[in-house]
Amino acid sequence: MRLKTGTIIAVTALLAAAITCTRQEEQGTSSAKEASASSKPATGETKTSAGGQATAAAGGERFTMAGTGPRPADNNFCLVCHELLADELITKVHAQQNVLCVDCHGPSTMHMEDEMLMTRPDVLYGRTEVEPLCRHCHGPHKTPTQVEAFREKWYGRDLPNGRVVSSQSICTDCHGTHNLAGKTEPKKKAGANLEQEQPWISLFNGKDLSGWKPAGYAKWTVERGAIVGVQGDHNAPGDLLTEASYQDFLLTVTYRVEWPCNSGIWFRYQSAQKAYQADILEIEKPACYSGSLYYTNEKSFLAINTDKDLVDRDGWNTMSVGAQGDHLQVWLNGRQVADVHDQTSDSGQIGFQVHPGAGFAAMKIIVSEAKLQPLK
Repeated sequence: MRLKTGTIIAVTALLAAAITCTRQEEQGTSSAKEASASSKPATGETKTSAGGQATAAAGGERFTMAGTGPRPADNNFCLVCHELLADELITKVHAQQNVLCVDCHGPSTMHMEDEMLMTRPDVLYGRTEVEPLCRHCHGPHKTPTQVEAFREKWYGRDLPNGRVVSSQSICTDCHGTHNLAGKTEPKKKAGANLEQEQPWISLFNGKDLSGWKPAGYAKWTVERGAIVGVQGDHNAPGDLLTEASYQDFLLTVTYRVEWPCNSGIWFRYQSAQKAYQADILEIEKPACYSGSLYYTNEKSFLAINTDKDLVDRDGWNTMSVGAQGDHLQVWLNGRQVADVHDQTSDSGQIGFQVHPGAGFAAMKIIVSEAKLQPLK
């Protein structure tokens, strides 16, 4: 695929950092693991290091504030940009127990100083990593039967926090929201406040394809509370599109795929010649990965994500899209990968694509959640 002149390429910022986060593999530190197991704190307590500083762990890794200078007393630096997290349940309750942003995401000095919003925090977590992180301090549910009853009651429905309960639900789907806020999330209109914002709409009910219509010959089903798309007979392609059309909105989609894959999230789709797509793909030469913004007008890219490390190839990913007037933005797993202006399409359907070709015969796109917030 050719690149048009002036293509905006999302690049990774310089990897230098004045303050770094020491990350130690738990494997090979058996004594530390045994000590952790014997002194695991009860729910609500803070795990602290020998120096009295909080630590956190996810999977097989542990990171500490060792050698990074004084630990901040609160989350005020982070709340300068992520102001809505000040009242978010997870952030607020943990801060009361002296578990701060830096304890899970590292010092993130370069991230805080980056006015261009190109540098990630030191540590981010995919959906598959959230539960192991929480389990470091929080034990299993004390009343599993009540939890299962809760899941059954809310299965496929929106919780008050806007999340949909599914078979793939994680801790943050039921407890708090812990979404990015402020500069790193799609921008709201000037003067808007929470009371004036439109409510989020679930485009997928977790049960069937009500509100959606297929186009082409790909096969679309609902399995275990998720939309599943595969090629049709003879590697035939197809799309799944909403019946409704949308103009200005914020969109968030939680998905995973089976590779090799060439798919994407359609938005402002009016026809195959007039639409945008937040791509789900991987191309080595030239480097082009999920989150790249494609438009059908000239069959080219408006923005290209060249950072393949943003993609969780084996787990769940979250793609977010902001469309307001001619301003288009895309985020992948909390990282902005596109911020452009274009007038190809001002409104249209939301959808998912299955690409043709024998090379993608094993492809499968699985969508567990699709939510949209109209913008006034």
